[in-house]
Amino acid sequence: MMMLKMMMPSMPKMPGGDEEDKKEETAESREEAKEQERLKQQAIKEAEKERTEFYAKQKESQKAERAKYREKYKIDPSPEPSDEDEDSSDEEDDGFGSKKKEIDDDPAAKAKALAEKQMNEAMAMAQSKCTLQ
Repeated sequence: MMMLKMMMPSMPKMPGGDEEDKKEETAESREEAKEQERLKQQAIKEAEKERTEFYAKQKESQKAERAKYREKYKIDPSPEPSDEDEDSSDEEDDGFGSKKKEIDDDPAAKAKALAEKQMNEAMAMAQSKCTLQ
């Protein structure tokens, strides 16, 4: 036996040598990974649901608190802001100072406006010098 071992030393195992076992393991591990991912997504959805419920309750308690103070100090309730009001508030900076004119960055539009301006000036100058009799 010793002689046989000397002639044929044991070969080290190559990684990936037992492919049949790995295929079974990978199929199982894939299923487990899918299950883990599904559970993770479910936990995320549950946490998001709990968060929205928490903030909805908090918002309701704030509304109740405001209503109590409005009643105490006889203040009219403020109207609910509409979508249009929110859009316009984004456009307004802070309400101070004059608004800047919107500058058109299109070079073709700038050239057209300049040409129209020069044409109008030339026509006005020509009309003032030339009069029909």
